[in-house]
Amino acid sequence: MHSLTLRSSGDGLLLGLRVSPGAKQTRIQGFYGDRLKVRVAAPPADNRANQLLLAALSDWLELPPDYLALHSGHNSRDKVVLVRGLPADELQKRMATLAGKA
Repeated sequence: MHSLTLRSSGDGLLLGLRVSPGAKQTRIQGFYGDRLKVRVAAPPADNRANQLLLAALSDWLELPPDYLALHSGHNSRDKVVLVRGLPADELQKRMATLAGKA
């Protein structure tokens, strides 16, 4: 059983992701260590992959888009997203459910 490492921030929770841009479709691929691996159907140019990543997470987690923000890794495959509005156990549960469908 995989477990995501969540860190607490003053504003919410920090979620680590491994992102692969330029995929055929945007989807969760599974785990990459203690991070969730996400494939994004957008190129990394012009911040498009980051924008699509946040939109997909908003959709998957059923959170308003302004509850999510890219905290670090803007130009890297390893990203950290700030998630507001969910307690750690609920975020862990939702992400595990999504990863289980991968």
